[in-house]
Amino acid sequence: MISCADESDAVAKSQELIDYYQFDEHLLDVYGIDATIMIPNETAGIGASFETEILHDDGDFKWHISAGRNFNLYIEDYGDYQYRMPEFLRKLEAQDIFKTEIIEQKDEYVIYKRELNMSSKKISTYHLYGIKYINGVYYEIKNKEAGDSEKVIDFILKSFLSFKPINVQS
Repeated sequence: MISCADESDAVAKSQELIDYYQFDEHLLDVYGIDATIMIPNETAGIGASFETEILHDDGDFKWHISAGRNFNLYIEDYGDYQYRMPEFLRKLEAQDIFKTEIIEQKDEYVIYKRELNMSSKKISTYHLYGIKYINGVYYEIKNKEAGDSEKVIDFILKSFLSFKPINVQS
């Protein structure tokens, strides 16, 4: 049996393996989420702006984190609803507009490549869809609907993996 402490230790160790030197930590408690997230800064080489912008209307269940035109992350609070990932995977499989290839799938996230089926020119976009369970709340996290380049999706994945609760225990 694995305890919560063992689980958080495993997450902390996996995060230590990720190099966050081109990222800045952001506290989200001011915006209604008791969590932190690492967002790429201007040294990342993806057109990240100098100032990360976090858009959230007080009382709303959605957040938009932007670090320039090439880095956009969307977070939505789904409360205690735990079935978002299976629902998303069913919808992804059932759609027939795009050719979809799953690049990586874990319990918390899926990275997939999408190509338009009716196009003679193949344009690939990359997408991340993930669910994080923090302090009793399921958060849906994804990149922009239009998708991103493979390089940007790597930064988005690192941000997703860094999304963790603020340690409020003394």
